Amino acid sequence: MFEGWKRTDKGIFEEFEKQIEEMNELMEKMMHETGREPLVYGYSMHIGPDGIPHVEHFGNVRQDGLEQIAGFPGPKDQDVREPFASSIIDEKNKELRITVEMPGVRKEDIELNATENQLVIKADSNGRKYFKTITNPSPVVPDSAGAKYNNGVLEITLKLKGRRKPEGKTVKIE
Repeated sequence: MFEGWKRTDKGIFEEFEKQIEEMNELMEKMMHETGREPLVYGYSMHIGPDGIPHVEHFGNVRQDGLEQIAGFPGPKDQDVREPFASSIIDEKNKELRITVEMPGVRKEDIELNATENQLVIKADSNGRKYFKTITNPSPVVPDSAGAKYNNGVLEITLKLKGRRKPEGKTVKIE
């Protein structure tokens, strides 16, 4: 079965080593030709306290490719990443807790803007740019916002204003 296999002085894995080196050279060449960071895209899914699944996207590839981000270059600029973020409602303390991963930035370069219905996160530091708009699942008190940044992880806490009432009118079924 292996009679035709030729053993070399370097061992039987010499051909594998050559192919891996070729792949590394091709990848390095591609990275230098683009002149940019690698493309990143991901999503997370979790079940909210209301029992409804929520899907959140992150990365530097935009879904629609049309949205202009305020303060950053146009829609095709892949240098701006949308960081991974997770939102949790703490019913006991009546708080909204948001955790955002933004490695490689200084806390002085992070801008947060909170409104009753959304939170805008923007950072530009050391050549890394991040931008994300998070729609709050329930209205919050913007003046109650507190934030901590440590080891690339931003933690934001907002007090809940109250549960969002269902929109529209209840229809009675006969």
